[in-house]
Amino acid sequence: MKKLTACLLSLALVLALCGFAAAEAYPEYHWTAPMTVSETTINYMIMEKFANLLSERSDGKVTIDLYPGGQLGNDNEMFQGVRDGTFDMLTSMSSGMVDFVPEAGIFDLPNLFPSVEAMRAVLSGDFMKEFNAYCNKGGYQLLGFSDAGFRQLTSNKEIRKVDDFAGLTLRVMNNKYHLAYWKALGANPLPMDFTEVYMGLQQHTIDGQENPYMNIVGNSFQEVQKYIVETNHLGHIIIVLMNNDLYQGLPENVRTLVDECAAEAIAYGNSVADESIAGYKKTCEEAGCEIVELSAEDLATMQEKAATVYDMVRADLGDALVDQLMAAVEAVK
Repeated sequence: MKKLTACLLSLALVLALCGFAAAEAYPEYHWTAPMTVSETTINYMIMEKFANLLSERSDGKVTIDLYPGGQLGNDNEMFQGVRDGTFDMLTSMSSGMVDFVPEAGIFDLPNLFPSVEAMRAVLSGDFMKEFNAYCNKGGYQLLGFSDAGFRQLTSNKEIRKVDDFAGLTLRVMNNKYHLAYWKALGANPLPMDFTEVYMGLQQHTIDGQENPYMNIVGNSFQEVQKYIVETNHLGHIIIVLMNNDLYQGLPENVRTLVDECAAEAIAYGNSVADESIAGYKKTCEEAGCEIVELSAEDLATMQEKAATVYDMVRADLGDALVDQLMAAVEAVK
């Protein structure tokens, strides 16, 4: 009996040294992650990578079920579900969380980032690390930020210059800053649930919509739109959030595993974003869409007209937060 016990202990030591025992230390977790976007998006790629890494490194004990395409509800239902614990985590964009984390409105300052590179530098800098405190207050743990480049305008009305926005009926998120921005440009913004946009474009209830290329192609908008206008008006900032009580209640080794896998998945998302955008643009052109590049003068005019939104954000969130973000942008130009 003593010999058997000694052999078992020796075997356990060998397995531990080889790394087999580490996976056994993880309790079992089975999490749910909804998203309103499709399987072709950067959001989905990040969450799929995240789920695969967690499963692999926990020997299948920590798993995530992904529900793309709005299967479990719209943006508001999704954010509320994660906050309340009905769902465990989500991926969306920063503008979608303004009703739940008001400080996320800071990323709705139009025409703020001069380039995708500048935006990514800010997203990975000290400013972003401090943003998690606001997320925690709202009931979320921020697992990371990525992006899908800039949001662009699609339209069945020909747009060549700023004046052409006048009278354009377009779908926007139910976000007061987005509404104010497009109204300032002379357009007629209309809040509409994302799942209804394709039919709205097809039936000409709306002239256009605004989204990054990944959502344009992911939802086949290129099939029912004539023009894609590169307005670059907002960065499409992707967020990955987890219910804060769930995250804080995890054993330390599981929190570390979640943090490491999330960081790796987000880095993966960043690495494929540019290549994906180039592919999406090609898909749009092959579908017959004309891609319109606005002049530097028109882009500058759009920034000037956005002043009303900056005033709104300052009134809501304070000068200090706005000035802090603008300083971070200036520092990476």
